[in-house]
Amino acid sequence: MPYEVVFEKRLNNGNIHRDVDANQRRQYFLVTCLSAVFMIGLLLYGWQQYRWIELGYQIESAKEKRAEMLEYQKRLVLERDSQARDERIDLIAREQLGMVTAVPGQIVTLRQRDLMIPEPGTPLSASKR
Repeated sequence: MPYEVVFEKRLNNGNIHRDVDANQRRQYFLVTCLSAVFMIGLLLYGWQQYRWIELGYQIESAKEKRAEMLEYQKRLVLERDSQARDERIDLIAREQLGMVTAVPGQIVTLRQRDLMIPEPGTPLSASKR
């Protein structure tokens, strides 16, 4: 019967110093930088496309709002013109407000000196002429 003898040898690798492979480190740095540049370019392209679509929606919204505003302006101009008709104003003045055409004695013409403010202390009858 054969006997098997095993001798255990404990190794301490704490004192082993591995040299840095400069070529491998340079390749790792190059791959990392190229990946970062690619990702930044991808993110910028995506952001640009997102802004392009968003601005397109904003332009369409502004066009719709402009069309609404032009329609509203047309309605306001039409209403202003219908409200400012002389016949309509005359009809309202006569029927609702009870106004009549002025007779010749009711019209008073003011001259420039009649519009001047009198000095304090002067009687009102002296300032009118």
